[in-house]
Amino acid sequence: MSEPLIIQTLTQKRAEILGRIRAYEAQIAQAKHDLAHLNATMELFAAPDRQRARYMVSHGFFKKGEIADICARHLDVDGEMTTRELAERVMVERDLDISDNALRNSVVFKVVQALRHARRRKLVRMVEKRKGMCVWAAGDAITLRVVASIPSTPG
Repeated sequence: MSEPLIIQTLTQKRAEILGRIRAYEAQIAQAKHDLAHLNATMELFAAPDRQRARYMVSHGFFKKGEIADICARHLDVDGEMTTRELAERVMVERDLDISDNALRNSVVFKVVQALRHARRRKLVRMVEKRKGMCVWAAGDAITLRVVASIPSTPG
């Protein structure tokens, strides 16, 4: 038994409408993607000093050893801290937006790298891991970073 003509016609019409809806949804998804890039670009040019920082963090935004020095100083003053807390302290000192997730994740990654190097130099030590996050404390090493302005003379 074949379906009545009305059922066949309505089934074809439904398939046609669903096809158009899928095509429109694909266009909307592409438009949203394009809009997100336009908004990001506009935001970058609207407040260039603040926004460029998020893109420069991984390209020489910090001086060599600066992150480790900031972390060691805060650990000396405040005691044990997690990696995330140290990253937030670094961001505050450099006047970066803590609420920016992408920027914060980038800084956390930089802090992890800096703390690993600082641990080898005994500037900091890892106390333990709590819920997958490292807890750090000040290290045992005493470092002096003094630059002599007068050349030494043999005595």
